[in-house]
Amino acid sequence: MTCVTDETARENVRRLASAGGHSLASLSARIGKNVAYLQQFVKRGTPRRLPEDERRALAMILQVDERLLGARDPWTPQAGDAPLGGPKCSRSEG
Repeated sequence: MTCVTDETARENVRRLASAGGHSLASLSARIGKNVAYLQQFVKRGTPRRLPEDERRALAMILQVDERLLGARDPWTPQAGDAPLGGPKCSRSEG
């Protein structure tokens, strides 16, 4: 899954809340924010991105992948990347 844009994340919040029968006000309260919080996020783009804790709580309530709400894909090592601690060096016998 790739990262969604901020605009797509806002649209996803609106769509998923509606599909689940939730109001933005009730979801805001359930994540510990004032009732206008998600309405402002969806309509005015404030905050620009949902903070990690609120995003995770909302994803859990809506039972969706957090990345739909704006989380970035986690970093994953690629083949050939050095392990933690740096590259393995071979010692020459001498």
